Order: sequence, then structure tokens, then C-alpha cells
Amino acid sequence: MTGQTVSWWLFFLILAALGGLNGFQEDEFLDGQLTLVVEDALEGGPNPTFSPRSTIHVRSVKSGNALVTHMRQWTPELHDKLRALAENDDLYRIRVYHKGSEEKGYVSTFTKACQIYESALSETVSMMVDSAGMSVVGVGLIPPVAVCRGQPPEIIPVQHNTTVIIRSPTPAPVPDTATYIEKLEAMKNEKAEGKDNRSFLAKYWMYIVPVVLIMVVFGGGQEGGR
Repeated sequence: MTGQTVSWWLFFLILAALGGLNGFQEDEFLDGQLTLVVEDALEGGPNPTFSPRSTIHVRSVKSGNALVTHMRQWTPELHDKLRALAENDDLYRIRVYHKGSEEKGYVSTFTKACQIYESALSETVSMMVDSAGMSVVGVGLIPPVAVCRGQPPEIIPVQHNTTVIIRSPTPAPVPDTATYIEKLEAMKNEKAEGKDNRSFLAKYWMYIVPVVLIMVVFGGGQEGGR
């Protein structure tokens, strides 16, 4: 193999590698990078204090690819606060905003604190983002324990076990108005031209039937007189 042939092979391999990288970026990143900050409240009452808990990096809205990073350590003190909320039958609240936005437009949700407590911090966070994939418009919090039974977790969890589901609005189907208009125009033209595509019998049955009846009646009378 000559040196020129080797150079061409290297050139094509580099192009292929660059194409693969670009395809990965288009599929995984370029359809809407979004970084969301999750804050929670471990206090009860109507006006609890929220503190940063996690960040969610939405790499792809289409595939729902997201990476969760927790911003704090789950300590025994935090565990005691959550337990107090659960024992008081209070709520566990979270709120989410888009990191980097000029105004923190929070979207929030809540669940019973005992559900998070008895689930040992396991949860599913469902997020609805806008059609452009640039902001979050809704959030839901779903723990695996649906009904509290007053049973604390066997061990104190080390950190939240968060599963993220990303959803985006599905465009409504667009009606095929062009085909419908064409059909209306065709019907209008047929009426204007006076076309009638019915068969001969369908068109003139009202004339044919009386003639046939007369022939049957008079034909039967002549045969009876013979």
C-alpha cells in the first residue's frame, strides 16, 4: 500500500469519525439542552423554606435522556426532619426552575411525607417541558409507596434514588383540508355540468315500470280470451 493510499484512508476515517460525533450530538443534545434545579422543603406549615436538592440535566427531550446530580448529602439531621413531617402527616414539597433563566418561574408539586419516608427516598420525577424543549411547564412526584403504613425504612438511605421521566406535548393531528377542498370542488363542478353517473335503469325506472305493468296486464287478458 502506497503512502498516498494510506493518506486517503486516514482522510475517510477522520470524516467518518466526525460524522459519527455530529450524529450523536444531534440525537442526544441538540434537540434541547435543559438544566433544571430541584428544591425541596423539609419543614411543615403554609410557608416552608426551600433549599436546593438536585440538578437534572436534560440531554435529550426526544429520548428522555436525563442525568440527575444531587447537590447535598443526606444526613441524619435531614432524615429526622423528614421523619417529623411523616409523623405529623404533613407534606413533602418540591419545586423546579430552569437554571440560568432571568426569572425563576417555579413549577411545584407535593406528596405525603410518609410516602417518601417509607420509600427510603426512592421516587419518580415526571417533568413536562414545552414543545421547544427550553423550559419546564409541569412536574409530578411519584413515590413507590402509595399507601403509608407507618413502617420506617429498614436503613437510613444515603441519597435520593431519583428516576426522571421527560415528556413533551404531542402535536395535534392536522386535518387534510386540501383533499377535502378538492372533493368539494369536484362535487360543485359535477353539479354545474349536470352530470349524472347513475345507470340507465336508475335514471328512468319511473317510466319503465308503468310500461311493463301495462304489457303484463293487457298481455294476460288477451291470452285468457283465446
